[in-house]
Formats: sequence, C-alpha cells, structure tokens
Amino acid sequence: MTIRFKLTGFRELERALAEELPKATARAVLLRTAKKVMEPVREGMVRRAPKDSEELAKGMKTQVVKAKRQSRTRFERSSGVSVNTGPSTASQEGGNPAWQEFGTEKMPAHPYARPTADEEGPRVIDAVREELTSQIDKAKARIAKRAARNRP
Repeated sequence: MTIRFKLTGFRELERALAEELPKATARAVLLRTAKKVMEPVREGMVRRAPKDSEELAKGMKTQVVKAKRQSRTRFERSSGVSVNTGPSTASQEGGNPAWQEFGTEKMPAHPYARPTADEEGPRVIDAVREELTSQIDKAKARIAKRAARNRP
C-alpha cells in the first residue's frame, strides 16, 4: 500500500522560521506546533492500545527528544527539534510496547501505532501547516510588540 501526499506552502513557512524569527523563537514555535499537532495521534494510540494492561495506554506521551547526533537528519540539523509520540520508557514495565504492536512467536500482534498513524497522517500534515502559520504570526506579533515597547 502506497500513501502519497502533496505538500504545499511549507517553503514559505521554512523561510519565515529561518529568516524572520530569531533562532530560539523559531525553535520554540516548532516545539509548540509539534506538541499540539501530535496530541490527536497520542489520543488515537491510547484508544487503540491493548486494554489488558493499562500501563501501555497510560504511558503514551509526546516527548521532545534531543537527537543522539544532531546532524543525523536534515530536519534535526536545520532546526534542532525532534518530537516523538508513543509509549514512554515508563510504560515498558508491563512488557515491551513493540511486542504489543508486532506480536511475538507466541503472542498475537495488537497494533495501535501504525493504524493511528495511517488514520491521522493526512490530518497531521494539514494541521502542521495551519498551526505553524498561526504560531509564526503570533511570534511576529510578540516581537513587534516588544520592539514597540522598547522604543523611546
């Protein structure tokens, strides 16, 4: 099964982040956007997680992670932002989440992450564009307000 997406409007957003905002502000905008947009994915994973152990569902989190090597991927290299959504390490006490997702020789698979990603994927991309535009506009307004306040 092949899923295709057509992405439009992201070049302008990338330019706005890189050229019109300070680096720390751009990073904060990306983090806020990623956390907010990934919330429906986290909720979908919680809904689909096997119910025999509540630990897995309780452990679903959206976390900001620091890349082991910042230059591993182009996105991380340019922005320094990486966000993971899924089971946290605390949820692994009841068994490895990968075992639940893919199954083992003796245990059938109970997928929760992939079906959620397939369902929410197109909505996440649209939501990223809308939320990022909104966050950039808010950041520009805050910067302008701060600059106006500091002028004599």
